[in-house]
Amino acid sequence: MSDWVRKRFDGVGLTQSPPGPHFAEVQAKYRGAVLLCIDVSGSMLGTRLEQAMAGGKQFLAEAFSADYDCGLVLWHHDVEDYLPVGTSAEHLLTRLHEPVGSGGTNLVPALELAKRDLAPLTVDRVLCVFGDGDVGDAQRARVLARELCLKGVRIVVRGLGHGAASALASLVCEGVRDEERLITDEQSISAGIASMAKGLTTGRSAITRR
Repeated sequence: MSDWVRKRFDGVGLTQSPPGPHFAEVQAKYRGAVLLCIDVSGSMLGTRLEQAMAGGKQFLAEAFSADYDCGLVLWHHDVEDYLPVGTSAEHLLTRLHEPVGSGGTNLVPALELAKRDLAPLTVDRVLCVFGDGDVGDAQRARVLARELCLKGVRIVVRGLGHGAASALASLVCEGVRDEERLITDEQSISAGIASMAKGLTTGRSAITRR
């Protein structure tokens, strides 16, 4: 099971049927939130981008099936597009049908969005990032990553090639184990991005099934 997937799925004890007026509020405590960030810089044009979009679709499908609310950031030297956590599956998947690619690489704006989007939430929160190059302002990126980690947001990364994998690995929260950060070639991008959701399960406490 992936380290970012929460390991405990505790219930809340005895409930009533039909659910009471506060059911939605209680149920929300047993969901999760994940923000998927995909590199769409100029170097991603062609096969890389096609692979990334396919991997993103698979990742989101698995995350939704595991009761995670999802958001999406397409990033290059800035944020190309941003769909916040809580966006419908239809809108997210539609956005991945429209691949674009341009610009350089700077992950900082995406990390700032993640801090704004994920940090205030009280559910299980995860930031998943794919890139094929550096992160731009590495020092600022590490500062933002540490702030996210301190707020309880876990960071999972996949990088195409050793350089990208190493740059992104420097952002991962201390103690998070993940042996699949490196994507070795273009044809493995889709599987690599999807693997960030490996181990997702629809098994939840009974409260999430009502």
